[in-house]
Amino acid sequence: SRHATCNRRRPWACNATPGNVLWLGPLHQMFPDSPLVHVIRDGRDVVASLLCMDWKGPDGRPVAYTRDARAAAGYWVTSVQAGREVAAIDPRLRSRYIEVRYEELVAGPEAQMRRLLDHIGEPWDDAVLRHQDFDRDLAGESSADQVRRPVYTSAIGRWRHDLSESDRATVKSVAGELLVELGYAEDRDW
Repeated sequence: SRHATCNRRRPWACNATPGNVLWLGPLHQMFPDSPLVHVIRDGRDVVASLLCMDWKGPDGRPVAYTRDARAAAGYWVTSVQAGREVAAIDPRLRSRYIEVRYEELVAGPEAQMRRLLDHIGEPWDDAVLRHQDFDRDLAGESSADQVRRPVYTSAIGRWRHDLSESDRATVKSVAGELLVELGYAEDRDW
């Protein structure tokens, strides 16, 4: 978990574990007043990122979706659909749920952070745009080096040079429909 305090009004704990989106219902039961922020990113970039990770499961073996484009694309589809479905189905979650597009967040962080803070009932604080200036315990965080850097846009579209033609075809077959639905692709001809 990453911990933050917004204007010292209320303590906040943020867990950015991607798989938690699969557990929004139970998480809401444990933390009924908590907002549910679902960051959605272009699935092709997610697959490119996952295939570079060296994550191990509880058994010490590599996590399947970090070694296989089909598994990575399936994980992205399952995660995105799970988050969107729970908020659509459960009326208690609708007012707490917000989607944030990764690409919009990194391209215009102030606008997106203002929208997010407004949604969760927190006042604006310029410090949110300087997250890299604050010392935090990031022990065990696999992306600690990225968390310590200013927001950057260079990871947008990385799939174009990081995914092989074979991996692109696999991602298209598994996630193409959802990529089009979310507006990440105009059609399946990419």
